Amino acid sequence: MARRFDHSSEEITDMALQWVKHHLQSDLSDSLSLRKVAKGIGYSPGTLINLFGSYGYLLLRVNADTLDELSEQMKAASTNDTVPEQQLNAMALCYLEFAMAHTQRWRLIFELKLATDEDIPDWQQQRIDQLLNQVKGLLTGIKPDASNREIEQTARIMWAGVHGISFLAVEDKLFSPAKLNHSEMVTTLIRNYLTGWLSDTESR
Repeated sequence: MARRFDHSSEEITDMALQWVKHHLQSDLSDSLSLRKVAKGIGYSPGTLINLFGSYGYLLLRVNADTLDELSEQMKAASTNDTVPEQQLNAMALCYLEFAMAHTQRWRLIFELKLATDEDIPDWQQQRIDQLLNQVKGLLTGIKPDASNREIEQTARIMWAGVHGISFLAVEDKLFSPAKLNHSEMVTTLIRNYLTGWLSDTESR
């Protein structure tokens, strides 16, 4: 066990976050516990509670880092193209690839349940909004005359589909006798949805 003042608060915080991320490379989040994290970095559970406020908020900080990484990778993927439709498809494929490569961290974003008296902090909500805003920005470029409500709804519906394919892919629950190409499914979803969305406007 490390002595109480072996590391600064910032160092202990980083140690805890990195330990959880490393653990999730090969193990389920259900196998984590506050005591296990504390033991893994050589500090007491109380030290972690003092730093993060609760075990739930510790995991929420891990989720924040995951969202930051995902957001940056999606942004980078979209810069390889200049056509909004292609940029959107690149971001969707990046989302799928991230889920496949970092499955347990990706799953923790959606599986984490805070205590009833714990609210999602602004810094976490801002990250969630930022991710969706990337999609909304591209949709606005594709259909500049669309209302804010239409863009919001389209972004959420489309990404729900991308997320659904990603979830079924990581869980291996597509229930198909043939090995389906998940990337092709995502690309087909984006292409067909955009085609229907744009043609619906033209037919009015």
